[in-house]
Amino acid sequence: MPFSLSPWYRSGSALISVLGIFVALTLSIENTTGDEPDEAELPNASLPSAPPPGVDDPAGTASDETKTTDSKPVSYWVEQLGSDQFLRRQSASMRLLQAGDAAVEPLAEIATQGQLEVTERAVSLLETLALKQKPNDEMGAFGALTRLLEAGSGSASMRAKVAMDEIHRSREMEAFRRLSAAGLKLGYREFVIDARSVNDNVVWIDSSWNGDVESLHWLKWLTDVTYAIVEGEAVTSEVVGFVVQLPMLRTLAIREAKLESDVLGVLEKMPRVDELEFRYVTLTPKESERISKLPIRVQLVLMGTDLPAESIRSLRESMPGLSIVAKQGGFLGVKCNSFAQACQIESLIQGGAAEAAGLQPGDIVTAIGDTNIQRFEDLQATVGDHLAGDELDITVDRRGEVKKVKVTLMRMSRTD
Repeated sequence: MPFSLSPWYRSGSALISVLGIFVALTLSIENTTGDEPDEAELPNASLPSAPPPGVDDPAGTASDETKTTDSKPVSYWVEQLGSDQFLRRQSASMRLLQAGDAAVEPLAEIATQGQLEVTERAVSLLETLALKQKPNDEMGAFGALTRLLEAGSGSASMRAKVAMDEIHRSREMEAFRRLSAAGLKLGYREFVIDARSVNDNVVWIDSSWNGDVESLHWLKWLTDVTYAIVEGEAVTSEVVGFVVQLPMLRTLAIREAKLESDVLGVLEKMPRVDELEFRYVTLTPKESERISKLPIRVQLVLMGTDLPAESIRSLRESMPGLSIVAKQGGFLGVKCNSFAQACQIESLIQGGAAEAAGLQPGDIVTAIGDTNIQRFEDLQATVGDHLAGDELDITVDRRGEVKKVKVTLMRMSRTD
């Protein structure tokens, strides 16, 4: 017997079909009149990632909001950040990023007034816009985030702190890349301040720098650098002005240069510096008077500055409590243990005066000329009274045998 549907089943099936058509038509109408964005409003892709900090958006950021929001005002798209429709929120985020600076204040306002989710979206957009700004631009989205952070309480302030921390991390990495590309020496290196060997994180600007002043705007984003060395032709008021913006700068060395008067003017504006060194920089008595007014907290090192003894005495009188180390500029080139009870040479500076004269590691220096030497600080003080080119008779104990060695002092190398 051939299979056939009962009349009841056939009528029920027809009813279901009619209901299906009705539901489909209803959904179609809702999609064209409800909260979902129309086809023109849908973004073509997910939100774009921010370009490297300080790099302008290739598409540009529009100041005329009608060019980026399909004639809808920025306020409209800000409101859509609270939509319960995902695609509408995506579309709103895209349009607000395109609006650029015009979206900053509305986003900052809704971040303090909206729900938690809206605050999160608004601050996230401000973070993306801030990362597009140049490193010296503290206005715009960066300024808005700063104000939210300084408000000090609430979800907007807490979220702004997270955003600012991320901006600082991103810019610090970009700063290292940009400054290295410009020829600055960065990172942990061994160098000498006064007669002290240091291995620490340093910014070193010398002849390797390519002269790109614009790149120096990135220095302010290096947050863990406490040492800076500027030497040669790089010693200008403009360059030093950028260097003193290092947020954690504590020791600054200026070397091998003719000092411009404006450099001291820049140093006078520093809030503080623990240690300042002038090495082979000719200074005048008038310049020493200006140096006496600098905000130096711990030590001033003057090596090979040609300052007369009277100027050195005047500095010591006008800066009581400050350690002032004044040396003529002669350099022996030995490393010794400052805490040992004898002045025993531990190693020699390659290419230095001691190596050239034949001194050896293990030699114990007992005298320089007629001056007895008991500890390393005695040697430093005696050598410091001599100029590069001076000849010294140095007496050493070499494994129990007394030797006298004639040494011609040199200048401290730029690599030290």
